[in-house]
This record gives sequence, structure tokens and C-alpha cells, in this order.
Amino acid sequence: MSASETPALRIEGLSKVFEGQAALEDVDFEVSPGEIHALLGQNGCGKSTLIKILAGYHRPEPGATCALFGGPLELDGTPPAADAPIRFIHQDLGLLGELNAVDNLALTSGYQGHWWLGDRRETKATHEYLRQYGIEIDVTVPIGTLSVATQAMLAILRAIKDVPAERLVLVVDEATAALPSEEIKIVFELLRELRQRGGAVVYVTHRLGEVLEIADRVTVLRDGRKVETRPVAGLSHDDLVQLIIGRPVEAFYATGETHREKEVVLAVEGISGGSCRDVSLEVHGGEVVGVTGLVGSGYESLLRLIFGGEERTAGAVRVGGALVEPADPSTSIKAGLAFAPGDRKRLSAIPAWSLAENVTLPRLPRGSGPLPWLGDRGERRDAQQWIDQLAVEPRNPATPLSSLSGGNQQRVVIARWLRCGFTALLLEDPTQGVDVGAKPAIYEALAAATENGAGVLMSTSDAEEAAAVCDRVFVLVDGQVGAVLEGSQQTTDRIMATALSAKADDLIGASE
Repeated sequence: MSASETPALRIEGLSKVFEGQAALEDVDFEVSPGEIHALLGQNGCGKSTLIKILAGYHRPEPGATCALFGGPLELDGTPPAADAPIRFIHQDLGLLGELNAVDNLALTSGYQGHWWLGDRRETKATHEYLRQYGIEIDVTVPIGTLSVATQAMLAILRAIKDVPAERLVLVVDEATAALPSEEIKIVFELLRELRQRGGAVVYVTHRLGEVLEIADRVTVLRDGRKVETRPVAGLSHDDLVQLIIGRPVEAFYATGETHREKEVVLAVEGISGGSCRDVSLEVHGGEVVGVTGLVGSGYESLLRLIFGGEERTAGAVRVGGALVEPADPSTSIKAGLAFAPGDRKRLSAIPAWSLAENVTLPRLPRGSGPLPWLGDRGERRDAQQWIDQLAVEPRNPATPLSSLSGGNQQRVVIARWLRCGFTALLLEDPTQGVDVGAKPAIYEALAAATENGAGVLMSTSDAEEAAAVCDRVFVLVDGQVGAVLEGSQQTTDRIMATALSAKADDLIGASE
């Protein structure tokens, strides 16, 4: 960009604090017209917070300024005005699969007809608009029947339909995370067309190969601060990894097979479904095994596929050597598999119920005396020992769960499954949203479970946690196991470097 050219997007002094913790700190960020600018960083670096502030979801700290093509954009915690030249495409494309392209595009920009609608006219107008960008499809079929790449392009074209390309800032936030590489290239053609017309694209991704292929410049955030802005030309994959992590990373690819004395309590055999493709792993008694990766790598859904909470297309699960079928939660629980989802409020607990009711939920204690029902006193007495064991505060079993901190709520969830007993425990992001002081008690509870011979499979977005807590770490890349790290190889840097690698097949080949 020349010195006289006005930036398409300019942010200065952007900061955001959540409960005393800085998510962003004095960040400056600038994108030029006719540029695809990648925004990179590890999980928790501040990328999502920056995007949410631009979209009006969060209000920044006082003092931040933002401009679009020289005009001010108020960052006041409300969405940008409808005529503001900025649009957002997220991983959830926001399309309605049962509607056709005509109706999906009309959801935001309206139809051509004002007094009445004519199918022929609306179909022709949609065809003509898509043809401007080289897209030839049947616009009358439900878009759920089209390829995911076509759906992504439709989402982009819907977002920008009422904005001239030369006055556009398009934020693409992990929108290609679920796309296979061959279909990403199709979307890239559209982004290049927008760049050619003078539009500006902010491209957020974890896939560094995409950055090298599509981006002109890259800005890296680390711990809420801007580290550097560099031209992509001349950068390598390893250069990007070093910018993101903060230090050089040596070649590292680990092998997986290690002899273990204790029996296998959980065997996952070639599971596929969602973003996962042919994932296999084993958990031995006494182990805490970690699964991690980047957004869209498949680690987020693997545990639900194992438990039967999401439909899998292939593979099998064995608990204690016995095949678990059919693949549903009820059968899994009976087989000795326990599952604590990461979304406590919606999937893992009932906030309005008491601690005692949440602890005893999967298996009620038997009432004393000749009658079969259970009284409040007996239920609270049964739950009290588990509340005490995990040091839940407050210790009163009659307390509503909703009144507890995130850390104490997570302890209640773990106490529930410890009370039931299990052969293997599946934990999604066990310390997500948990304050630092509460984490040791959760880790101690996991250690206590493994001392009794159980195994724990833990998915986490925190590479540092995976490196510190787990005996082994499976890193998923593009839905497959990219590497299995343990011992001296199990470091935060190596976990992140594996996760940032472009293709799982390359990693697997390197480790053989």
C-alpha cells in the first residue's frame, strides 16, 4: 500500500479484558484494499476476541479506534450498521440447507420483486449475479445437496451482495475449517476474484499451507498482543510456526507404539464421522491420554463419536475388551464408559438443580427402609462424601449448581462419574472456563481415578495442559492422527507444531 492510499481497515489501540485477564492488549491492525491478510495465532491468542469486537459482540476497552476506508466504525458492542462495508463469514455458514440458492441469498438482501415474486425473474437474477463470479449451478435445488465448497461460496456471495467489491472488507473466520483441501482451492478462486476487484479480506485460519497459498501479508497474535506483521512472500511453513509459537521448533515426528504393562481399558478402532477419519487409539489402565489439535481438526468431536453422542460412519469401540454396540450413550454407560462434555451448562449438568441432584443423576442411591423411594436426606448424605472428596465449595449439597464457579461446577461433574465408577472416562476440555486455583483439584481427581485402574481420555484445546497432564498425547491433523507424542517429545512446542502442520499424511509418513 502506498503512503497515500487509505487502508480498507485500520484498528488502533484495541484492548479487551475479561474478569481481570487481558484477551487483547493495545493491538494495531491494518488491511489494505486489494489484499488478503491472514490473522494467525494459537488457541486463546485473541483472534476470536478481535473478530467479535469488530462484529459488535464484545465492547472493547476505552481508547480503541477503528476505520473502514477512512470512515469511522464505532466499536460499541453493537453490530455494524447495515450499510457499513464490512461482512463476516464464520465456520457456521448460516445457510438453510432445505432452501435453494435464490431463497438463501434473499434472506439478507431481499428479492428482486417488491410487490409480488416471480420464480422466473428471481431465478434469472440469481443466475446473473453468481455468473459474475464464474459460478454456474442450478439455483433451484436445495443447497444442502450441493458441495460444501459451493455452499461456502454462496455464503460469501450472499454476504457481499449489497457491497461494491472495491469498498468491501470481508472477514473469513475459520470458514474453510471443515472443507477438504481440493474444495478449499475452489473457494480461494472466489477470494482472489474479490482481491482483484479491490476488496480486502481478513483470513483467519490455523492451516498454514492455506496462508502460504492465498495471503499477501500475515499478522500474528500471541497472548493478546500483536507480535509482527510480515509479507507472506519469502516465508516458509517453519517460519510461520516460529512466529506463532515464539521460538524455533526442530523436526520431531513421534511414533506411537509403546509396550504397556497394564491392560487396555479403551480401544478405538478406525472411527470416522464428522471431521474424523479413521482414528485409532488405545488407553491403558492408569493412563491419562490426551487428544488435541486445532479447530476443525476433529479433536472436538472425537469423544462424542466414541461415546455414541454423534453418529459415526465407521469404526468400533471396545471397553475392557468387549465390543460396545450399538453406538449410543446408554450402551456406553452400561459398558463402563463415562463422558463429561465440555459444555457443562447445556450438556453436562442441570444448573437449576442442587449439587446432590447433579451428583446422583446417573444412578440414584437406593432408599433405606421398606419403601423404594429416595428422600432428600438420603440423597444429600450419599452426595456429601463425593462433594467433600473433590473439595467442592460450598460443601452444602443443597446448594444450586448455578451458584458455583466454573471450576466447582466441573468438580461436581467429575464427582458424579467417580461415584458411579467407570472403566474409562471421556473428558472434553475439563478445565475450560476454570480458574487457575481450581485446576489442581480436578487433576488430583483424575489421578485418583487412574490409581484405581481406570483410564482417562481427555480432549483439550490447551496444548500446555496436554503436555503437562497427559501420559501420551494424540495430535489430530485434518481429521487423522498426525502424531503420538510422549516422554521428552511431549512438549507444548511439539504439540503445536504438529497441529499446525498442513497434512496428517505427511506427518504419519515422516514418523514411519
